[in-house]
Amino acid sequence: MHPITLAATTGRCGTTFLERSLQLSYGEGPQWISHEHLRQNVTQVAPFHRSFEPADREGMLSPEVTGLLADWRRISETAPVVDFGWTMRSLIPWMHSEIGDQLRVIHLHRHPVAVAASFKLIGSYSDYQAPNWALTPSHPRALFPQFQSRWGNMGPFEKCLYLWLEANAFARELPDRIPGLQMLDVRSESLFKSPEVLRRVAQFTGFADWRPDCPLVPSEEKNERAVFCLERRPLGEEWKTYQRHPEVIELAEAMGYDMSPEFVGASIHKYQLPDGWLPLLRNRSGYWVVKERVGKLLRQAGLRK
Repeated sequence: MHPITLAATTGRCGTTFLERSLQLSYGEGPQWISHEHLRQNVTQVAPFHRSFEPADREGMLSPEVTGLLADWRRISETAPVVDFGWTMRSLIPWMHSEIGDQLRVIHLHRHPVAVAASFKLIGSYSDYQAPNWALTPSHPRALFPQFQSRWGNMGPFEKCLYLWLEANAFARELPDRIPGLQMLDVRSESLFKSPEVLRRVAQFTGFADWRPDCPLVPSEEKNERAVFCLERRPLGEEWKTYQRHPEVIELAEAMGYDMSPEFVGASIHKYQLPDGWLPLLRNRSGYWVVKERVGKLLRQAGLRK
């Protein structure tokens, strides 16, 4: 049997790059390479956060979930299987209980401020905070319930930091909760800088051995957010609020990240409002909000795809 691999990640860490690179390199044949194949409304990644015990998983095993594993088992008889999506994170404990050592997990991570800023730009915990993905400290298996006393005074950026904390703390506890689990630690920055890291991913997931004659082709596509995200929800001075949360700083530093204000302050400019009067005008006028609403109305009226 070939490996079946999932990612323990927040997302916004290079998961799309990995999926596209392996598709370019090993996309032909009976293998399975996907990214967020099951969406968060199916996997219920927040409600089933840290579902290590069978009783915790009651209601999680929908036909979509169990049917996917059945497909993966069949495919893995002849080829590797991988999904790099963050939406599959909640399935890891159950998947191991079903397939044991065949399961492999990649812990893919990135600097917490970069992750939180990226999610803030796309509206996480502001425009979008559906309970099927938006972890909160009131979750019954939250690792950091002490955030409940701060939650009402936390903005979207800080809540995205909390999501980073819970997801990465979960990933780091996996070896203790599932002894013998094969894991690969991958830092997002090194993934894009070093071809060797991508080769390690191909080796770990079983693709390099499955097709040793295939050249490994890194994707040149970038999953960057469009300019409207920067102009609509730019990161302002709230980036400094990470200093209010020692739990985030402690875990980040344990993972090797520089959390000094000097380093963080020098790295957040790409998440802030671009220079110039036009970006400022569109931001202050709510241009992108109006454009989105008009587009939605036109689509509903059948005037626009």
